[in-house]
Amino acid sequence: MDLMSINAVAARLGLSVHQLRRWELMFGLEIKRGRGQQRQYRSEDLSVLERIKELVEQGWPTSQIRPQLEAEGLVTPKLIGLPSTPGNPEVLMEALIGLRNFTERRFIEISRQIDELRQLLITVTLKQELEGELTSPWQPVSQELLSDVRHYPAEEIEIGPAIGPSPVAPPPQVDVSISVSSPVARPPEPTAAPQKPQGMGLGEITDQNYLTVLGRALDMIGWTDEQADSYSQKTFSVPHWDELGRRQAEALIAHLETVYKGRVAEDQPA
Repeated sequence: MDLMSINAVAARLGLSVHQLRRWELMFGLEIKRGRGQQRQYRSEDLSVLERIKELVEQGWPTSQIRPQLEAEGLVTPKLIGLPSTPGNPEVLMEALIGLRNFTERRFIEISRQIDELRQLLITVTLKQELEGELTSPWQPVSQELLSDVRHYPAEEIEIGPAIGPSPVAPPPQVDVSISVSSPVARPPEPTAAPQKPQGMGLGEITDQNYLTVLGRALDMIGWTDEQADSYSQKTFSVPHWDELGRRQAEALIAHLETVYKGRVAEDQPA
């Protein structure tokens, strides 16, 4: 890679040597030094200087050129004015003071630019409102945007019953005379209806519990397994009652309920 001297770069860019040195200090450019501390410019250094010249010719403020170069990736962001290896405390203090002054000037300049932009925005907005291009928030809304509002006449609303003189009904005549000769007839006392025998209360019978219900019914009647097996053999030709199907078990349960109701009826007083 060919290295260029400061005189060659100045001649190529049409600048003076003094201007190149000034830009190097002003924008914190890192230019390599050769023998005898002579500056040696690389191709990337030449690109940075060409961009700086272009921004200056466009009228960019000096304080905005370095941030623009950093944004474009032409230079590495760093603190301008801070030495890379500060060994002397006085040099470091001077660098910090310079950085503080630069920051204050930068802040004042940015604040001024913000005020100018705010005034420009207000001016443009007012101009658009006067020319009718923009609707102002304090202008009345046009009638076309309002929906038709229907006005109805006021009506009287009656709440509750009408208040007025109401006819007073005469009090009912009560006959307080009691005949002594005829005794007062008393209403007949209600006779207790005969109680129906209560069922066994076995509950619902399903495919899963019909044998359980049948066993509970046998216990309530007091039948033994031999009696239940004998009835099952005679009626359904099934030797054991716990081998009955659901319909057969329901028939046996109905028979047991009949027996149970008969016993309850016999136990009730006549």
